[in-house]
Amino acid sequence: MTTRTNLGRRIGWGTTGLAATMAVIAVGAPTASADVNTLAIYPTGQTYYVGGSYQLVSTTMPTGGLRWVTLYDNGQCIGGMWTKPKENVDSVNLIAKVNWVPSTMGHHVLTADDSRTTKTFEVDVLAAPAGTVPATPTQPSGCGPLERFLNSGSSNAGSSG
Repeated sequence: MTTRTNLGRRIGWGTTGLAATMAVIAVGAPTASADVNTLAIYPTGQTYYVGGSYQLVSTTMPTGGLRWVTLYDNGQCIGGMWTKPKENVDSVNLIAKVNWVPSTMGHHVLTADDSRTTKTFEVDVLAAPAGTVPATPTQPSGCGPLERFLNSGSSNAGSSG
């Protein structure tokens, strides 16, 4: 009887140890991800002005499939869309891009958020030079609460919004 009880305990401890090991492996295992890699403004390396028209570009790795990326200026949504392959470029990155027309001067924190990771880029925007005609900002798409709720997370298919 003692042998059976000891055998039962050994099997129990072995099962518990195996389950714990599998849990550690599962938690520590890398997952496929399409986290936001970069956020940049194009054209690069210039002075930014109120009313100027610039393009914000966020890149993700394609290993996790397409991702919904929302872009923000000082916490205010300026566009959201599914990432897609770069046009006419042999690249491993997927991109989301939006036209950005700053409406206020001062410090701006630009953010790309794919609901898993965020990247930020900080710039200072100056007053528009005298005599310049400011660009007309477009109405942002992909910023509504329903759009963000329905499109958060990853997908294998989607369209830009």
